[in-house]
Amino acid sequence: MKKIVTGTFTTIAILIFMASIVLMITGTIALRRNQPVYIFGKALAVVPTDSMVGSAEDSLDINDMVLIRKASIDEVELNDVIVFQGTNNSGAPILVIHRVIGFAPEGLVTKGDNNTSQDQPQYQEYVTEDNFEGIYTSKITFLKPIAGLMTSSKGLIFGGLAVVLTIMLISEVIHLVNTYQEDKKELLKAAHEKELEDLKEAKKKELRDEILKEEKIT
Repeated sequence: MKKIVTGTFTTIAILIFMASIVLMITGTIALRRNQPVYIFGKALAVVPTDSMVGSAEDSLDINDMVLIRKASIDEVELNDVIVFQGTNNSGAPILVIHRVIGFAPEGLVTKGDNNTSQDQPQYQEYVTEDNFEGIYTSKITFLKPIAGLMTSSKGLIFGGLAVVLTIMLISEVIHLVNTYQEDKKELLKAAHEKELEDLKEAKKKELRDEILKEEKIT
């Protein structure tokens, strides 16, 4: 039993190590393509500017760490906060996280909560399936100090996200292991209960046979 447990955890450790390598490779490729690094359909990002500062519940401050869900553009609704590929004032590619304020034939129209004008068509291209990345789901404000350090360079951004995403991966593995153990316990419990029922039935049959024998004798 001990060997089986050791072997199982060794296998899990190897899988985590391999997944971390895959994460590093895919993360590097994603950063070069200006894309979020998705794990299990979720990605983390850091808000670098004050364009989404506001009073709404899903408004965002500088250095807020946000969770993004990979989705189809068809799922987007009015007032959703989304992430898409855009450009900064210098024309360099960046990821933009702004609110959807309208729909146009050319695509989605967005605007930062703290901005005075909409993004399209003056500042950004309309959001379509080609430059759409995902939908904002939640924010992690208590990690702001770490996020602030991460925004100092792309290397730190990726390193920080890689660490957090690796933790998410480990959590997912632990969850799977716990689920497997719970299922195994349920199966063992069901098997034990069946054995008890079979034993009870056998005892009942034995008792009935004894009673029948005694009745025949008398």
